[in-house]
Amino acid sequence: MAIKDNAYITLQKLGGRATEKQLVKEYIKMYPDYDQNYTLTKTPSEAKIRGTINAELMRNSLHEKIKIDKTKTPYEYYIIDFIEQLVVIQPIGTHNSIKDFLKYNNTRWAEKERYRKQWLKSDGAIVLFIKNANIFAMGNITTIEQTDNDEYPLDYSYNLELVDYIDYQKILEIVQPNLGNFSTYQLLDYNISKQVIDYINSQKIYYLDDNSADVELQENIANITSNEPEHKPQQIKSLKENNSGKIYPRNLAYAKKALEEANFSCEVDNAHKTFISKAMNKQYMESHHLIPLQFQEDFSYSLDIPANIVSVCPNCHRKLHFGFIEDKKEILKKLFERKNNKLKEFGIIINEDELFEIYT
Repeated sequence: MAIKDNAYITLQKLGGRATEKQLVKEYIKMYPDYDQNYTLTKTPSEAKIRGTINAELMRNSLHEKIKIDKTKTPYEYYIIDFIEQLVVIQPIGTHNSIKDFLKYNNTRWAEKERYRKQWLKSDGAIVLFIKNANIFAMGNITTIEQTDNDEYPLDYSYNLELVDYIDYQKILEIVQPNLGNFSTYQLLDYNISKQVIDYINSQKIYYLDDNSADVELQENIANITSNEPEHKPQQIKSLKENNSGKIYPRNLAYAKKALEEANFSCEVDNAHKTFISKAMNKQYMESHHLIPLQFQEDFSYSLDIPANIVSVCPNCHRKLHFGFIEDKKEILKKLFERKNNKLKEFGIIINEDELFEIYT
C-alpha cells in the first residue's frame, strides 16, 4: 500500500484532521515496520517519516481525498467530506483463547460470507476484539480482501493494540445489542460508532512524562472529551519502561475535566491571568498532578484522577517544579486545602507535611 494511502487511513483514525506532527506520531504507531522497510533503519525516525510523508502529500500529488489547510498554524491535513469512522465489534469466539488470538491472529482476521455487506464498509474502521465480556484489544482496519477459504472468505488486516481501559458494560450500554451481549461480528452505524469512539477517546491513557503530557493535552484539548471515574479508589494502571525510567499512564480526559472544574482559572489564585487559548477559546491554563505520578509506588490506588489534578497558570506551574521550597509551600498549602477531601474519596491519604516532603 502506498504511503499516502497509509496516511489517509491514519488520518481516519485521528478523526479526519491532524497536524503533520500528529500524523507522523500516529503513523509510527500504526506502521511500526515503516523505517525498517523503507529507510533501512531499525528504530522509528520521526524526521525521516516526516520527510517522506511531506514529499508524498505536499511536494508530489496529494491523495485524492486529502487536502492541506494552510489557514492553520501549523498546517493541517484533512480528509475531504470526512464521515465519522465506523466501529466493528468482533468477538473471537469460544474456540479461540486470547493467547492463541495473539499468536495466530495478531494482524489478520476472517469472517463468514453472511457478513459481506457490513464487511465491505469496514475498511478503515476501528475493530474491538472481545472475549468473555472483556474488550482486550482494538485495531484499525487497514485492508479488506476476499480469500478462497470456503468457510471464512472475508479477510481483513489491522494494527493491533492491547487495551485495558475500555469498559465492556459501557459499550453494551451504548450499543444495546438485540441479544443483550456481543456474540457475533457487528458493524455499528455512524451515530453509534461516534458515541463509542467518543467514549474510547475519553478513556484513552498516554504513557508520557509531565512535559509531553501537557503538550499532548494542549494540542488535542478540543478533541478530548472530558471525563472522570466513579468517586472511589481506582486501580493503578501498569507502568512502562522507557529510556528515562518508569512512566505511569495519564488519562488526558481527566486532566481536561480538572481544567473545566476550575473554570480554566488558576486554583492558586484566580486573579492570575494568562491569555485566551485558540484551541478552546478559554483562558490558557496547565494541568498538574498535586502528588506527582513518580510517587505512585508509595500509594495503594491510582494518582491519575481528577481529584489529584489541579489547574494552574504557567507561572505557578513552573514555580512548583523549579522554585524554592518556601515558595512551593505557599502554593501547596492552598492546593492541598482545596483537594484533600476529594483525594480521600479516592483512597489517597496524605498530610500536608508529607506533601511538602515530596516537593523538597
